[in-house]
Amino acid sequence: MKRTTRKSSIGLEEERNSVGNFSTRFSLPSFIRRVEKLTDDQRTAIKKTGFGHLLEMPTQTLNKNLLVELMERWSCEKHVFMLLPGEIVITLMDVALILGLRVKGDSVILKEDEPFSDLEKEYGATISNRKITVSSIENKLESIGEIANDDFVRAFLLFTFGTFLFPSANGKVDSRYLSLLKDLDSVHQMAWGAAVLEDIIKWLSKRKEMNVQYVGSCLIFLQIWSYEHIDIARPSLLDCYLTFPRACRWENCRSHQRKWITTQFKELQENQITWELQLTSEELEIDVIKELLAWQNGSKSQHPSSIISSIDGDNLIIRPHMMDKQAVENRSEREVVREGHRIQENNLEVLRAPENVEVLTDATGCPSSSCVSEEPKEQQHPSTSKNSSMNFTISVDDDLKTRYRLLEEQTMKLMEEIDKLRSENNLLRDQLLSSQQLEGQIIGLNKELKDLKRDNGHLRFSSNNLVSRLERLILDEDINATGEM
Repeated sequence: MKRTTRKSSIGLEEERNSVGNFSTRFSLPSFIRRVEKLTDDQRTAIKKTGFGHLLEMPTQTLNKNLLVELMERWSCEKHVFMLLPGEIVITLMDVALILGLRVKGDSVILKEDEPFSDLEKEYGATISNRKITVSSIENKLESIGEIANDDFVRAFLLFTFGTFLFPSANGKVDSRYLSLLKDLDSVHQMAWGAAVLEDIIKWLSKRKEMNVQYVGSCLIFLQIWSYEHIDIARPSLLDCYLTFPRACRWENCRSHQRKWITTQFKELQENQITWELQLTSEELEIDVIKELLAWQNGSKSQHPSSIISSIDGDNLIIRPHMMDKQAVENRSEREVVREGHRIQENNLEVLRAPENVEVLTDATGCPSSSCVSEEPKEQQHPSTSKNSSMNFTISVDDDLKTRYRLLEEQTMKLMEEIDKLRSENNLLRDQLLSSQQLEGQIIGLNKELKDLKRDNGHLRFSSNNLVSRLERLILDEDINATGEM
């Protein structure tokens, strides 16, 4: 993320145009209701296409006041959110972590010259109007019922696009998506997450520039992204940080007044922002995350980054040179600037003239071309100065490498501590499960004891009745014997 000069809230208020409230065709409840109707076979079929993580989405209500504040702070030129402490972008890693969708792979492109297909005609689209209403897709799903065939998969994915991932302003789905769903075996190879990010950026810019009333795109992703990065109107976690995707770990939002949220953004501090999400060890094992990390590492090896230092007057300038755009996102420019400031402080004495050096000035009072001259000592050879500059650059680079190595060691120690805590947590969980099982066994035994007591009572009653009958029989026999005598 890129940090900019701090501006006052008044300045930010004057620079942005208010976008007001908005409406949307995005409907997470409709999507969740449809998911709840799926059979196990249908769920398996959807998971094969790469959209399985979306089936775990919990119920969430859109916090429109929070989303409006984000929209107001969107920069159409830079594609970043302009916050008080600095600028922050939405990355492909954010999409992968929050939605669990693949972000690297074949591009999702709706071609203008895509031939009109029989599949489109089957869904009610025409050559002149290549749109499909969400209601007609839902009717088709109802007619399919519990069948888990290719028709079901296409219809469900179109419904997902229209209600959840790529909702439009008119409640319709572009029929050209069917050209991408023709071969269902290749659907999982496509970068659907990258397409979601592109669609969000398009709608944020359209909303800011044109102030449209209806806003499309996956708005729940934008809301969860805000929870993950900005500590404003953030609800509690449903579960621990191990939940994947991260959209599933947040409770439903609480209602907040627009004025309160606006004030929170105006008073936003840097410690309330998570500039870059940190991966857990579990997330590092997820396929879509591993794929993205492998691509990023490959990009870095093909286009390595270098930090070039130069001296400008009394300032040490650290300039990051990244050949790949994604690499710039991974190594935050803010971190590079901070590193430069630390190095500048550590090496400031190197840039200053020593106390026993006389600085010669010309007629204008500025340092002369011979800059520095020591009391009668042999004049320094130009090559010596050049070598000194080279040595200084090397020392800066070595200092950065040393700091990086120390950070890696600290990270490893933290990971070890996390593993220990995780092991203890698993042990406690096992003990808890064991105690719960014992409680269940005790409850079962108590129930059996009650049943035995009840059966014992029935037997005692039956035994008493039998004894009474026997006593009556004996008494009757005695009476009869007495009568005969």
